[in-house]
Amino acid sequence: MITTHEKRALGIVLVCGCYMMYSLHYATMKWMGNLFGVWQLLFIRSIVMVFATIMMKPSVCREVIRSPYKGATAVRALFQIACTFCFFAAAKLMPLGQVTTLYAAAPVIIVLLAIPILGEEVGKASWAAVVLGMIGTVIAANPTGSLNPVPTLLAFASGIFWALAVIYTRKAATRESTQAQLLTTGCVFCLVSGLLMDWTTPANWFEIGMCAILGIEILLAQMLFFEGYRFAPASVLAPLEYQSLIWVSILGFVMFGDVPTIHTVVGATLIVTAGILLTLYGNTRKPVMR
Repeated sequence: MITTHEKRALGIVLVCGCYMMYSLHYATMKWMGNLFGVWQLLFIRSIVMVFATIMMKPSVCREVIRSPYKGATAVRALFQIACTFCFFAAAKLMPLGQVTTLYAAAPVIIVLLAIPILGEEVGKASWAAVVLGMIGTVIAANPTGSLNPVPTLLAFASGIFWALAVIYTRKAATRESTQAQLLTTGCVFCLVSGLLMDWTTPANWFEIGMCAILGIEILLAQMLFFEGYRFAPASVLAPLEYQSLIWVSILGFVMFGDVPTIHTVVGATLIVTAGILLTLYGNTRKPVMR
């Protein structure tokens, strides 16, 4: 029998793997951005995820059709799409560091929403980890200049939409199987991105293979995400999103030759400290689902 502490530890490990895979996925998308548009990349990865999910569990289509929770899962997918749109719209109008800083409010919003919506008990250590991680993210992003109201609101809205998506994941994680959530999410992304994309045909087998890898990456990232939130409270897992900055810095150096600045090093140090604080002293009480 797995104890509550062991479930929480397993959830932390799975979500850490999730954000590592998400970082690799976004680095791959950045690399492929010169070949295809963003909406087409989202469409391709979603198609791959849908077919891979059906192959893993052929009965998942019937499960989704019969599920009374597919509507909530679809709403969460719309939150994820809105998050993506707002983030990239803001990134076109302001420096990426400023967008990242505002988007970094998402874990704080998750902790705040987890209290009234999920009835979770948030301990002092979790609050300390959130604050420390926020400080580290701001230092690493190194924002400069004044903020334009429109992109500022878009970037902050991106964080809110992501927080809502995470809350919906935690609320429905124990009601539907991971495969059912993957299929519903993938179908919603296919529908929306398919309507908005401008199609460019891959030129060779290498590009086709990279498109397949893109889909596998998002499939693994979302599987780890759904499974992680099945085992641990949202208020415990939310601050772990800060570690994405570490993975992005590593991948940026390996794939694009980006050398981390002193701000990134200092920020990453604070983020790692926040993760250790959360793991060692985070809340272990079982949440009361409302």
